Amino acid sequence: MVTEIQKQTIGLALQGKDVLGAAKTGSGKTLAFIVPALEILYRQQWTAMDELGVLIISPTRELAYQTFEVLRKVGKNHEFSAGLIIGGKDLKQESGKIHNMNILICTPGRLLQHMDETSYFHASNLQVLILDEADRILDMGFADTMNAIIENLPKKRQTLLFSATQTKSVKDLARLSLKDPEYIWVHEKAKFSTPATLEQNYIVCELYQKVNMLYSFLRSHLNKKSIVFFASCKEVQYLFRVFCRLRPGLPILALHGKQQQMKRMEVYQDFLRKKSAVLFATDLAARGLDFPAVNWVIQVDCPEDANTYIHRVGRTARYKEGGEALLVLLPSEENGMIQQLSQKKVPVSNIKINPEKLLDVQKKLQSLLAQDQDLKERAQRCFVSYLRSVYLMKNKEVFDVLKLPIAEYALSLGLAVAPRVRFLQKVQKKLHTEELEKGGKEQAEDTQFSLSDEELEKCRRIFSRTGMLGEKEPEGLSGKSSPVEEALQSPSEPEEPAIVHESKPESLNFFEDDDDGGDDDDAFKDVLTVKRRNVFGLEPEEKAPLIKPNVKLKKKITKTKEAKKVLKRNFKVNTKIVFTDDGELIQQWPPAQKSILEKEEDGDDCNGINLDKAKERLQEEDKFDKEEYRKKIKEKHRVKLSIQYYFLFWSDA
Repeated sequence: MVTEIQKQTIGLALQGKDVLGAAKTGSGKTLAFIVPALEILYRQQWTAMDELGVLIISPTRELAYQTFEVLRKVGKNHEFSAGLIIGGKDLKQESGKIHNMNILICTPGRLLQHMDETSYFHASNLQVLILDEADRILDMGFADTMNAIIENLPKKRQTLLFSATQTKSVKDLARLSLKDPEYIWVHEKAKFSTPATLEQNYIVCELYQKVNMLYSFLRSHLNKKSIVFFASCKEVQYLFRVFCRLRPGLPILALHGKQQQMKRMEVYQDFLRKKSAVLFATDLAARGLDFPAVNWVIQVDCPEDANTYIHRVGRTARYKEGGEALLVLLPSEENGMIQQLSQKKVPVSNIKINPEKLLDVQKKLQSLLAQDQDLKERAQRCFVSYLRSVYLMKNKEVFDVLKLPIAEYALSLGLAVAPRVRFLQKVQKKLHTEELEKGGKEQAEDTQFSLSDEELEKCRRIFSRTGMLGEKEPEGLSGKSSPVEEALQSPSEPEEPAIVHESKPESLNFFEDDDDGGDDDDAFKDVLTVKRRNVFGLEPEEKAPLIKPNVKLKKKITKTKEAKKVLKRNFKVNTKIVFTDDGELIQQWPPAQKSILEKEEDGDDCNGINLDKAKERLQEEDKFDKEEYRKKIKEKHRVKLSIQYYFLFWSDA
């Protein structure tokens, strides 16, 4: 049965238009771009000699693998060659086959690596570019990688973007060079942005009760298939090992980014096969992955934003199937997160935990950590990793690391003492200094604008001097000058420089007579003083002045100045020319540009490099380089084909 997103996008894609498609999770977006991709190549009678025609980019390896499996099923009757290029596999093995692929499914990092390192791989004939989970690929995490990839793609191409939370950013879309794109938001006018068959609830739970709550939940849902999301890989690693020791009564699996690729694929396939199991995962599994018959999605750690929440809960209630989602929030996170979800049209209901069914596993965890040092170290890393993940969140209205009960959280993980968190200590110290500075400024403002009666009287006397010359000041007020009088002094009068007495080294103080150069106040500190005599007749060495008078310091010569000197003298650096005995040119470095050989320059700029002319030369030279590159590729293919025909001929003979 064709879904709504497939009805609206396949026809537009076959017309050659750029499409931005957005629909709820589990609505069949993968087929919405695979079907038109196959049809476009089939209509053009694409062959292996035409090389790459369709490029599909996915944010994660698991999603790319899943898309490849769907392509194998849908396109099994076609003769196109398709390849899966993801990290964690042999690069040389991929390099030997990548140039023969008509359809390529890949992750951004591995694709860029092949573009940089595989010399004969290019995408000059690309017809369709497809970005799955486009909003994730175009965000800051993949920005530099995607910019480099797009520079290597032809501008004359068709672009298809699909996601459950589509981007409308003008900057992101401008990078892709879209031409009159068609925006397809299937559920834009829907009442809710999540599937209607998904039941969503949230609970407010203290941080130190999260582990107990999760263990109690799993014990009461033994015949269910669940996915539990955490904020960091180290949380998944520690809690996976701990829950395996606690034995809640159902299989436990872990999926995170620190695992080897083969292990990740093994866990992915294992979870697909099991009817009842729980998968501890990071946001690696939050996007696009189609796990069949998932009953529950539990978010133990609060998601970064509402979009992340939508993608997480989308792992259940796939295509008209039912599902349930549970969000665990701290008291400090409740108001901000619920407000974000309501703005995104996500219906979430508040439920309470039954305290009678809540099991306490803290003592069991403490005993496990006391027996296993490796497990204890993992608990410490889990503790620090969670605090760091909260600290790095952008939305400080929802996430405030200073509001967390750190000591209680350490105890809930089985740790007797909370580990040292250096970055948290720096944050607290910084806040403390800011408060002190703020308090000092407020105090200074108070003292500046609050005057006593005596100071007001003195103010009047000072102002009266301007009109009454020769009037003497009373003796009681002639001592120290008050801050008011100092403030009223003329700013044009130069202040006397303060005299700074250098402290003498202990060796000099021992030999020098105390009578010379001492303060009068210091002489009355003690009634009896011991005068030291210079018995050995040693004199202190005079200190050399730090800066010698009338000595000109040389200015540091920068690389820019050196380059300008070389340009003025018309020197050619880093050049090498080799001739034969007959005077013929064999080798020249750097090689002469063909664009310069055909057309001489009008004249050199004596002031420096003319950037406009240099840019024109590079653009002209680029044409020659591309032509030579194509000739090399064609020559390689010709030699390869001739070798194949040669072996075929002898095998037939």
